[in-house]
Amino acid sequence: MEHERIIELIRFRISDPNILWLIKKSLTAGVVEEGKWSATTKGSEQGNLASPTISNIYMHYALAQWFDIVFKKQCKGERGLVIFADDFVATFQYEDQAKRFLKAVADRFTVFGLELELSKTRLVEFGRFAEENRKARGQGKPETFDFLGFTHYCSKSNKTGRFRVKRKTVRKKLRLKLIELNLWLKQNRHLRLKDLFASLNSKLKGHFQYYGITDNFPSIGKYLYQATRMLFKWLNRRSQKKSYTWERFKDLLKIFPLAKPHIHVNIYG
Repeated sequence: MEHERIIELIRFRISDPNILWLIKKSLTAGVVEEGKWSATTKGSEQGNLASPTISNIYMHYALAQWFDIVFKKQCKGERGLVIFADDFVATFQYEDQAKRFLKAVADRFTVFGLELELSKTRLVEFGRFAEENRKARGQGKPETFDFLGFTHYCSKSNKTGRFRVKRKTVRKKLRLKLIELNLWLKQNRHLRLKDLFASLNSKLKGHFQYYGITDNFPSIGKYLYQATRMLFKWLNRRSQKKSYTWERFKDLLKIFPLAKPHIHVNIYG
């Protein structure tokens, strides 16, 4: 994203020079890598608190408006678009419309100095007829796609047997979250038990609140299971002597219970 173009687009809605100055300062603040500062001349760096908002504004003009006003009217059948920051998913009822969009959006992005990330851009046959169509062609199960930390896949309702999209935590994302939690427990195992459990529960609740959506209970349950095992390991490394057996550890959890997995968002009501 060109910095001048970002300011130009934001100026459509915000004319206050002080706000525009702050935005420009956040864009040009630079980054520190391995103790060395370097300037930023393009884009909005990860870690910048304003970055998601800036990206959403840029994508609103670069993609969302164009899709709604221009491209959408040229399509037949169902079509939709979901954008968050610099990630998006476009859906179409017909394959030829999806292929036409893929070419058109690449041209549209060029105007705004953007490029599609080819390693993350693909056409996926998805939906209620995907399994049947692929089976008829002698192909395997419908493909999946990742978006906002969730793997979306074709499945059926356990109650009605009807088709529905289900979601689970991206495997790589879950693994990274557990690695981060393991490191945090290692570094903070010396805390008083009351403080350690309070901080750990805040992390667990944060994870459950984001990933606790319909059909994803197994993934958040796995996160709690692994977190519990890691907690047991690091509590036993607070000193040279092993402090807890599993029985004593279970008694400790009765005094300081861990947050339980909970579905916070019911997508299908």
